[in-house]
Amino acid sequence: MKLVLGGVQIGLKYGLFKKRIKKKEIKVIENIILNNRVNFIDTAPTYGDSEKIIGNSKLNDLNILTKFNLNQFEKININLINNHVLDSINKSLKKLNKKKLFGLFIHNYKILLGSKGKIIMNTLQNLKKKGIIQNLGISIYEPKDLSKVLSFWKPDMVQFPFNVLDQRILKYSWLKKLKNKQIKLFARSCFLQGLLLVDHPYKNFSNRFNKHLIKFHQWCISNNISKNEACINFVKQFKDIDYVILGFDSSDQIRKNIRFFNNKNNQKIVPSIFACTNKKIIDPRKW
Repeated sequence: MKLVLGGVQIGLKYGLFKKRIKKKEIKVIENIILNNRVNFIDTAPTYGDSEKIIGNSKLNDLNILTKFNLNQFEKININLINNHVLDSINKSLKKLNKKKLFGLFIHNYKILLGSKGKIIMNTLQNLKKKGIIQNLGISIYEPKDLSKVLSFWKPDMVQFPFNVLDQRILKYSWLKKLKNKQIKLFARSCFLQGLLLVDHPYKNFSNRFNKHLIKFHQWCISNNISKNEACINFVKQFKDIDYVILGFDSSDQIRKNIRFFNNKNNQKIVPSIFACTNKKIIDPRKW
């Protein structure tokens, strides 16, 4: 499994407490990454100035993954789709100061099911043939979307939410099925936007929701492991996952994440007993 830096808080306030990385810390983060041989970073045009800041720093030496939100094409005339796709990709490349992308994740795939989708996919596949996009994939919110996507397309990679509470990707053996198709697997939301790291009970959730969080935190105390490390260890246990995307809001936090990710001395197994199916707690869009 390889570590991918989550770049959203480089460009905007994000997460449970809406924190953003201070500009003066970018240089510090550059040195941390160089010293620890981290090779991947995940960003998106919707992450504020993230792409631009990455492009103007040594972070652009990393293998970059960015997003492609298809909602932007809903009102575009079908005859203009090809040009808009190329324009959108070129804007990201220019901001990132790159000639090619390690990966591009498609968001909101449903438009791919229509006539516009065929044009979009043809354009993206042509960019892949030219080497401008090395890997073309899909970013999902719910594993049930995978059945629909795989019915018409085999992506190079899939990005999905996965943490001690949100274990939906384990249903129907999705990890194994995707791995058998030689699809690269990227787990995100390891800390559930920071919710799993704060003290509980959390005031914005009812007691019914907090019981899931408290159960996990009490387990961490009983097993003498930090919440950060337990969250990371949980994902690392699943060997079919190729990459884990870890967000951070400071240089101190990225140091901790790298240390915990690389720690081979504490391989404590984190059980799957904390799974929660209530979307009001596992899906940040519903908070």
